[in-house]
Amino acid sequence: MLKIVRFILIGIYIACVMTLGILISLARPRHPNNVYLISRMLGWKGFLILGVEFEQRNHHLHDEIGAAVYCSNHQNDLDMFPGGASVHKRTVVLGKSSIILIPFFGQFFWLSGNILINRKNSHKARKSMEQVTRRIKEEQISVWVMPEGTRSKGRGLLPFKKGAFVTAIAAECPIAPIIFSSYSKKLDLNKWRSGKIISTRLPIIETKGMTKEDAPKLMEQTREAMLKCLTEMDNELYG
Repeated sequence: MLKIVRFILIGIYIACVMTLGILISLARPRHPNNVYLISRMLGWKGFLILGVEFEQRNHHLHDEIGAAVYCSNHQNDLDMFPGGASVHKRTVVLGKSSIILIPFFGQFFWLSGNILINRKNSHKARKSMEQVTRRIKEEQISVWVMPEGTRSKGRGLLPFKKGAFVTAIAAECPIAPIIFSSYSKKLDLNKWRSGKIISTRLPIIETKGMTKEDAPKLMEQTREAMLKCLTEMDNELYG
């Protein structure tokens, strides 16, 4: 029963925050701080409604690093809460084009300046990633990417796609890994205290001097660091 109530309340809360986000984005379309502002609002009461304890670690590692490609794991639809609470200023999110069809959220996602990519069309996907590179260089924005490309739904850290790493090399900006402890299928939303999520920032990985041929190595280096940290956090939380 509590889980149902929470889903209703969180749905209403998301709709209200996204409506506000749409209005703000209409007033200052595609402003690089729209995402940061609304993401912070999501986390403000979102964790309270869900009964989730949220802990952030090593926040200082990503302070004042300038434009970067943030890489995080992708578990389920609740990612917007730990992810939103972790987004830095002047950061936009890379998402699949079908997001725009989601009521409230999709419209805000597009209006706020996030980047939509059509993964089913390789030519359009490549053009989108070229746009990402240009925006990082010209506007000095950061881009948040979930390189698994799909929700893991409790299957651990899935293999990465290399687009984010090719982009970071082309833009000559660092990779900033951030990993969330496993919570898909771990949270019990029927309990007043449904569980805990840990967010850990990892040291940045520089890309200066790298070429496109280095992307697979960079991808594996990033994934290995994230997987090691994920394993440690999960062992701490679940034994």
